[in-house]
Amino acid sequence: MADTSDAERFVRNVARALFDWDTRASDGPGEWAQGLVDVADAEEAAGVAADVRAYLPNPTTWDQLRAYSTRQKLDINTIEIPDAWTTARTQATRGQLSKTAVAFTVTGTAQRHGTWNRKAVESSRAVSFTVFVDCPTDEHCRLLRLSRPDAPLH
Repeated sequence: MADTSDAERFVRNVARALFDWDTRASDGPGEWAQGLVDVADAEEAAGVAADVRAYLPNPTTWDQLRAYSTRQKLDINTIEIPDAWTTARTQATRGQLSKTAVAFTVTGTAQRHGTWNRKAVESSRAVSFTVFVDCPTDEHCRLLRLSRPDAPLH
């Protein structure tokens, strides 16, 4: 994932890394997860790893999906700072949140494609989630945490 200090662009990259995967092109979900853990804040890396696992198929499911050449892409509809984040910032005690930390709620459609009985098949579903990042001045953004899938801040 490309380094950037632009928070919204960073969140867009995180969203794509979570949802744009291809079972034909990797050894498993751990390979996809590693790129997100690599851009996590050092103190939050273990939490980010746990968060990412909730988004990706587990290794057994990944292997089953591989048999159908399954791949997935995310069509992003919106990336917005939720009102709940503004409330959280005003209620936080001094020093509780970095001044450069921000949350973005992403909405979109996850598109899956694969083959079944040698025929192309596809499905789609609406998705929404919140990405928490910190983008200090003159530094690259870091991933802090992710909401549970389909449980974003509003």
